[in-house]
Amino acid sequence: MSEADVKRDMIKSVKDAGGYARRIEDQYGVGIMDTILIPLGLPVFLAEVKMVKGYSFGPTARQLLELERVRMAAFDKGHVIPIVIGYKEGNYYFHEPKHVIDCRECFSVTSLNMSFNEQLVQYYHSRRR
Repeated sequence: MSEADVKRDMIKSVKDAGGYARRIEDQYGVGIMDTILIPLGLPVFLAEVKMVKGYSFGPTARQLLELERVRMAAFDKGHVIPIVIGYKEGNYYFHEPKHVIDCRECFSVTSLNMSFNEQLVQYYHSRRR
């Protein structure tokens, strides 16, 4: 599955559950997050989606800078959540922005019976504890 396929499935899952989701396509917008995800009734997630090769993944230096700017502007109020989402072999890996992210440090659901939207909602609630 390609990164474009993964993003398409993620967006469809959020929309099917009544939320809003959109890919951001801007060939000149260096470092801009590539996905807006708003699960029904939850805050906005500005996400950078990465295919996982091996056991780690992460944004480029410029993407990390942009994700950090979002985090600082949101001022820990929770209305906008910057996130990096990895994908490998049917599994999603959710993590706050960091240069190198180890899959073992991520929030991930092992059940493939759960939609992406449900996993994102679970990630959101796991952060609030």
